[in-house]
Amino acid sequence: MAKKNKNKEVKLAAEIKKMEEAKRSVVIIKPNVKIDFNSWYHQRKKQIPKQHLKEILWADFKARGISEQSTVEEFDKALELYGIEL
Repeated sequence: MAKKNKNKEVKLAAEIKKMEEAKRSVVIIKPNVKIDFNSWYHQRKKQIPKQHLKEILWADFKARGISEQSTVEEFDKALELYGIEL
């Protein structure tokens, strides 16, 4: 009997961890609020393929005229122009 309860507890703990991880992965981004590039990159880095380095993206964004303090939409649009769709 105790073994069954322990198995249920382990399964329940695993489910709770999955739900908490899902909550953490959702990022709330406020539109039309200026943020810096590093903050934007930190929010989007899981959606950007790893071969695209942060420094390369920033160099491309600067060349496109994006300032370090821009809106999320401006950074996202520059990312699409770079060739990555979210």
